[in-house]
Amino acid sequence: MKYLVNVQEKQPDVDPRSLRARVKDREKAVLRDTYFLIDPDNVSKRLKMGYTVIYPTGTTTGHVHDEEEVYYVISGEGVMVVGDDEFPIKTGDALYVPPKEFHTTYQRGNIPLTVLWVTGKLDPEEYEK
Repeated sequence: MKYLVNVQEKQPDVDPRSLRARVKDREKAVLRDTYFLIDPDNVSKRLKMGYTVIYPTGTTTGHVHDEEEVYYVISGEGVMVVGDDEFPIKTGDALYVPPKEFHTTYQRGNIPLTVLWVTGKLDPEEYEK
């Protein structure tokens, strides 16, 4: 099956931490909006791809998952925490996050930080190929 999606046609994930929810609830802390482009709900059973916009002074919720993940910074700058390490990130940077490693991202600067991310799960035998 082939699948094509245009980012301009996607709506952000409905999440209480999203910009829309924060504005609606008139809360001061704005964190992020996440857009899911490819995931098990539309085409791929193993891959997820999307992008997250983190607004000034915002952050993502730190989390851990079984899948490895890669990030590409489309615009902005910030800090990504992976395990015990902190990485300053900016437009054009790419970062790999191993499976089962805690990670979170903080926006720094005056423009939103936009990161493209891809995560996927392989069978353990496939790692050795």
